[in-house]
Amino acid sequence: MTKLPLRTRKDFFEVLDETRREAEALAQQARGFQPLRSVADQLAAMQTMTAGGRTPTEDERDSISIGLIAVRELEPATDAQMASFTARLHELEGYFREWPADAP
Repeated sequence: MTKLPLRTRKDFFEVLDETRREAEALAQQARGFQPLRSVADQLAAMQTMTAGGRTPTEDERDSISIGLIAVRELEPATDAQMASFTARLHELEGYFREWPADAP
């Protein structure tokens, strides 16, 4: 299971990959529910914007709204799996927006 809160880039990338795969599966299961499609697309965009050690621009960091989608469309969580999923969305967005440097 994932470690929250995210403390390192390694943690960020591991949780991002896990959550992106889960979001894609959820979006496929709930076809027609646009919020899950948007979450999956934004997680994929986050991977692209950070690939190869790239630092996302301020505009790119501001373009992500997965936490807001979670609050408006996915909460309160209906079960433990969805609670974990939405917690990861909030944590990923916060880390991505801050984009802190790893400790030396």
